[in-house]
Amino acid sequence: MDFFTAPPARDREPEEERTLPPWLGPPDTVLGRVVDISRTLFHSEALAIVLTSAIAFPEGVKLDVRIAARPVEGVNKDTWWERRDLMFDRGHHRFRPGRSLEDEVLRFGVRFPDGGKATTVDGRPRYDGEWPPPRPDGPILQQHGGGGGSGGDHLVSLNWKLWLWPLPPAEPFEVAVEWPAFDVPLTFTEVDGAAIAAAAEHARPYWP
Repeated sequence: MDFFTAPPARDREPEEERTLPPWLGPPDTVLGRVVDISRTLFHSEALAIVLTSAIAFPEGVKLDVRIAARPVEGVNKDTWWERRDLMFDRGHHRFRPGRSLEDEVLRFGVRFPDGGKATTVDGRPRYDGEWPPPRPDGPILQQHGGGGGSGGDHLVSLNWKLWLWPLPPAEPFEVAVEWPAFDVPLTFTEVDGAAIAAAAEHARPYWP
């Protein structure tokens, strides 16, 4: 006689298949086209921030940013370890809407020739539980994954993946970065939007 038995199966209504709207992230069923960018957004003896590449999709682009920091002469060990801990603190990019941004907040943004812009501190688009959510006004830039690593006491590296929606126009636009805690002033770097737009035309679904 069995003492432990599995519960009987429950009748469930099939869940409605939901497709992620493009303003919330890249499509799961499309293979984007990689674009080599390799543009330095900021560089000093202690810190390097590089936009390495992009993955272009029909309705948006994922930007891959690498960040590396190292200790240098003139910066004491306590300051270095504080900065090291800050880079590993996944909450360093959190902030409270309506309040001034703290120096610890790493900020990225884009600016287009027509004056339009989007930043990672604009906040995510909100909706009241309805699906699909209403289409927001663009553009939107938000963090969409990333990670970090350490080379002991001598190097710290981070990887930020940024989702930009909609796809930028086929003309130059600027990527902005600012990080006061690491002495990074507001800095703009021009990026070739034409290369990204051309790559998006070659993105294809995994299945027809």
